[in-house]
Amino acid sequence: MTTTSPPQLAGSIEPRRSGERRRRIGFAGMAWVSLSLSIAAAAPSPLYVLYQAEWGFASWLLGLAFSVYAFALLLALVTVGSLSDYLGRRPVLAGAALAQLTAMTLFLVAPNIGTVLAARTLQGFATGVATATVSAALTDLAPNRNRQLGAVIAGIAPLAGLSVGAISTGLIVHAAHTPIPIVFTALDVLFVIGLAVVVAAPESVQRRGGAWKSLVPRLRIPSAARTAFVASSFLNVAVWTTSGLCLGLVAVINRDVFDLHNGLANGGIIALVMGVSTATAIVTRHLDARSSGLIATTTLAAAAAGIGVGVVATNLVIYLVASVVAGIGVGTGFGGYIRLLTPTTGPEDRAELFTAMYVVSYLSFGLPVVAAGAFIDSVGPRPVITVFCALTAVSAALGNLMLKRFASRGSDR
Repeated sequence: MTTTSPPQLAGSIEPRRSGERRRRIGFAGMAWVSLSLSIAAAAPSPLYVLYQAEWGFASWLLGLAFSVYAFALLLALVTVGSLSDYLGRRPVLAGAALAQLTAMTLFLVAPNIGTVLAARTLQGFATGVATATVSAALTDLAPNRNRQLGAVIAGIAPLAGLSVGAISTGLIVHAAHTPIPIVFTALDVLFVIGLAVVVAAPESVQRRGGAWKSLVPRLRIPSAARTAFVASSFLNVAVWTTSGLCLGLVAVINRDVFDLHNGLANGGIIALVMGVSTATAIVTRHLDARSSGLIATTTLAAAAAGIGVGVVATNLVIYLVASVVAGIGVGTGFGGYIRLLTPTTGPEDRAELFTAMYVVSYLSFGLPVVAAGAFIDSVGPRPVITVFCALTAVSAALGNLMLKRFASRGSDR
């Protein structure tokens, strides 16, 4: 790939005279797309118990409805996750936005849980197509005077979107007699705007050969990034198991442990965790990657212990305080491992690196929730959540040790 000097975009075909202006517009547009993806990811969570009450399906299908998103996302990551390195960011993101529009429309008209699962699968695949690409585009299009801003926004926008999506849906469920049409019509509008800003954005990489070959399922971590990738992976797991617990099981915990049958409570607790995460990501954005990771791993271990105690003791105050602590850990950790990895590769390998990172993320996000849903009906929520929290705490502790070893080698960036 040919690299040009600022203000012209690396690999861009845009004229120098208008390149910087379109770059700013494109950067803001990619931030919007990243935010929209996360709003849509969180929005259905408070609705699943409404679907269950209306259609009467088993609790394990609740877990599946949440987790099929993550599995479809993973399939997309390992097949088309690096496609934008070959075709360009714009065409890949435009296709993803169209797929999201289709998924939101399926949710809107769904007559049964089968259609919801199909919509969630399509949504997950479209998000997988877009996730690594939009993260890479934010890094590509970041202002020349602040190249780290792309990594900062890539860390903040998903957390902010999860918070906005959850609380907005919770408020709509609380206030409206027919919340489902309102939620998914609004999401359709978000992705129409997203499609428009993708089309208006400048292209940040040149088209090159090898696109078909890139579709062969594979995971490759660029050699320059491998040490940082391994060091950050346990932190990555802890961040996303915590997120899966808070997004995927909060409605079940509220209903079966704390006897809360309220869409606003479900959305509110998700928004609390993700809102704190967003604020923390902003406050800690200038911390170096190692410091962010060490703070996050310590905080996530403490949060997992607190959530477990709150659930076992049926103590809502402990549970809520621990959820706030979890938000601090997620916000610090999410930005931390992205900042650790971003400087290790150039634009030509960046989507591939983000693909590998998100494979770890979404396996951690989806698999534990499926396992929990499979056992909750037969074993009960308390022992299942206790095991879930214990695994999260162990991953956080291992992440702390790995980051210290990484720093001791003098490899911290």
